[in-house]
Amino acid sequence: MSGGSLNTTAPRLHKNALYLVPINGSIDWLYQVVYTVAIGSKKMPSTTAAFAVKALLCSSLFSLINFAAASPQQWKQWTCDELTPNLCELQVESGSVTIKSIPVHYWRYTRKKNDDGNNKNDDDQSMSNSNNSSISNSIIALHGGPGWPHSYLLPLKQLACRGDTAEVIFYDQAGCGESVPYANTTATVSNTSADTTINDAASSVKDQYPHLLDPIYYSEIELPTLIHHWKLQHYHVLGHSWGTILAQLFALNYVNKHNKNTTVEGFNTKEEGLQSLILSGPISNAQAYISAQWNPSDQNNLASLPPFVQHRIHALEESKAYDSMEYKAIDSVLSTFFTLRTAPPPDCFGDSAAGVNEEVYVGMQGASEFTISGVLGDLDLTSRLPELSVPVLLTHGKYDTMRPSTVKAIQDQIPISERVMFPHSGHVSMIDDAGLMNDVVASFIHRVEEGVEIVGMNEGETTKAAAAADGTVEEGDAVKDSPSHSWTWIKVVTAFLAGLVIGELKIGRRRNGDG
Repeated sequence: MSGGSLNTTAPRLHKNALYLVPINGSIDWLYQVVYTVAIGSKKMPSTTAAFAVKALLCSSLFSLINFAAASPQQWKQWTCDELTPNLCELQVESGSVTIKSIPVHYWRYTRKKNDDGNNKNDDDQSMSNSNNSSISNSIIALHGGPGWPHSYLLPLKQLACRGDTAEVIFYDQAGCGESVPYANTTATVSNTSADTTINDAASSVKDQYPHLLDPIYYSEIELPTLIHHWKLQHYHVLGHSWGTILAQLFALNYVNKHNKNTTVEGFNTKEEGLQSLILSGPISNAQAYISAQWNPSDQNNLASLPPFVQHRIHALEESKAYDSMEYKAIDSVLSTFFTLRTAPPPDCFGDSAAGVNEEVYVGMQGASEFTISGVLGDLDLTSRLPELSVPVLLTHGKYDTMRPSTVKAIQDQIPISERVMFPHSGHVSMIDDAGLMNDVVASFIHRVEEGVEIVGMNEGETTKAAAAADGTVEEGDAVKDSPSHSWTWIKVVTAFLAGLVIGELKIGRRRNGDG
């Protein structure tokens, strides 16, 4: 027969029926099945037509199998662990302290010990000094917002990899993330999930928890209470954004006040206690921060946007149309310019966004994303900065909302300070320039610990560690890409041509009477 015969052992298919075909099934059988389903007839076409169809089926099946074997699982999003260079295996101890009727949750990261006996007991809620007697270098991270939980700071946990006696401590400030009143939680959350929810029935923060709108609570009650609970005798404070305000207030009001005494809670606060401040994306003067956003001489701020966009922002601000679709759309796009340039955002940033306390945020910052109009609207600590008695590292991104002129003005008032600008970053440098920031912070802390003189740095300068880190991702560590579409189609065409050759050979054999 010129068109071949229908295999009587194959099942007879009703029109439009579909059956799964084993991968090792015969191409001839698959061809007959497809032809029967598509045409609805058992009459076979000519040999040439049959060969062409079989060749196409062969190439398609080969491509499908190859694609299935080579394709990775469906991509969801980046993780903060994968964008953090040189991350070691860490162990984490978690706990909580109830302050003003709100449980404040914390997480202490250290390099994982070889001795399993040092691992944390997850059921222990009172780990004030558990398994940390050897820790001599603690870094306390203060998240921003206000009201943004700590998760987006997690790339900083790599600093705990810098030595066996180092730890990095994160906590969610009262009112956000996991540190919400028991009556206000409607779901159990974990440190790496975005399941935090706050009950809408939980009434106004201003009515029930007015201290959550008071910077003094966070800097002079919450943070000192945690430090004493942890029994820290030697620590550095790293604040980001709103967290830099807390760090400054803590050092100026609490530490300086208690340094006048010989001891506080059993330890000497001059020789021990606070060793340094790291202020990332710092703000000391709210109005100076706002002005710098629109400085026309700056090339990377809001004034660098197209005139129409600037006009629409001003118009929406004046009408207070903060809930309008247009305002939200502008804010969403500009966030990838100046806030987090790593787009799409990684998991830890999304986790923080899911646990935001909007009422605290708006009450302190204001509803506008381009100015400050809440409790912090009149903030100005500039005149008090010369009182800071510990070394201070100031960091900011090239595209940061905290502009270089603003950060430079802060540096000029601090007796012992350095300033570093990260080249790829918006406001969230610990994600945008994760490796570089960790190296800069580690270098600074090391020099403070070793008593090396801290020398002020000019814009564009960086430490030796920072220069070395500007290429921390080795070629072998790069994320492997999935096969390109062009390479896949090359394989398809190759398979098709191979099918043609095989088909022609079969036709030749049949013409010669061999088949």
